[in-house]
Amino acid sequence: MRFPNLFFISGRIPVAQLRALTLVGVLVGVWIVFQVLTDGLFLSPRNLTTLTIQVAITAILAVGIVMVMVPGHIDLSIGSAVAFTGVFAALLVDPVRGLGFTTDPLLICAITIGLGLLIGMWQGFWVAWMGVPAFIVTLASLLALRGAALTITGGSTVTHNGLLTFLAADFISASWTAIAMAVVVSGYSITKYFDWRARSRIADPDRPLSFFAAAGFPVLLMGLLAIAVTGIAFSYRGTPVSIAILGAVIAIVTFLMSRTVFGRRLYAIGGNPSAAIYAGINSKLNVFVAFTLMGSLYAMAGLVLDGRVGVAVPNAGIALELAVIASAVIGGTSLFGGIGTPLGAVIGALLLESLNNGMGLMNIDTNYQMIANGLVLLVAVYLDKRGRASGR
Repeated sequence: MRFPNLFFISGRIPVAQLRALTLVGVLVGVWIVFQVLTDGLFLSPRNLTTLTIQVAITAILAVGIVMVMVPGHIDLSIGSAVAFTGVFAALLVDPVRGLGFTTDPLLICAITIGLGLLIGMWQGFWVAWMGVPAFIVTLASLLALRGAALTITGGSTVTHNGLLTFLAADFISASWTAIAMAVVVSGYSITKYFDWRARSRIADPDRPLSFFAAAGFPVLLMGLLAIAVTGIAFSYRGTPVSIAILGAVIAIVTFLMSRTVFGRRLYAIGGNPSAAIYAGINSKLNVFVAFTLMGSLYAMAGLVLDGRVGVAVPNAGIALELAVIASAVIGGTSLFGGIGTPLGAVIGALLLESLNNGMGLMNIDTNYQMIANGLVLLVAVYLDKRGRASGR
């Protein structure tokens, strides 16, 4: 007798949230399978920490590309831009091959992020103001930035003398992790409560909005996630700095996309470009800003990659854009624009990296890992197309 009530509640959950919950279910299923196949090694605190470090770079960029894809564009320059900004950061340090300009890690990060913003502005200018398709602009940048990285380094690696290693090798203590998780859950709970109140005022009186579906269940999931993160932090070495950076990026971009006029305009542009123009939305400006913000994430990912590898490699990040786009699409971002969430893209990145990590623990050849990733992407695009055809 309770099934209709359950269906009623699920019907009141926003579509984007329902898709995210479905994807989480798939992710949990994959984890359980690998936990069994690896004899309990996959879900060990050490491997989960390694998994999060591996996924950080892809996830940071996947969060950013949602801002580009929601208004209906694409970015093929990601791998080259990450390599170029990473090389530039190392050249600021290296006194032999580079400038020897500074040894201050914070100054290196600030200047590199500034460079990333300039790259994003350059691409945004051509896409938004000059009307060149994003596919062509970013393809040109893919070639130009890769060539520039190889040219300024002579094709060789550049050292940053360990100044950026902390971005990938250092950890935040478990105690600070617990405090941060408590703050996140508290803030999220307050936000969901006020969302529920606002939506309840405009809901159909005959179908009152369920508090559990709209606020209680998401908060419960966030609480469970916070407990899991805290438990892993106490069980191993804490929380990697790269994951803290990813968390900050998720929070900022999610706020921009869901709580600001800028974000709502991006969805409007991608959902119906003509209607957005008639509504008085400055599509050019908003697309320009989206590409500019994406540029800052090139730099962040480049810095984290430098820290993880230990040196800057001009050939780094080859095909990274494919993994990033695949993560966003698997996470529910539409290739046709108008649909997508940063959190969904992160879950998509985590799913892809979980497949790679689990198959790696099982000593499965990387060629088969690529086949698995391709099949997952194909299914995700098919489901997106079916969802659009059914008027999702």
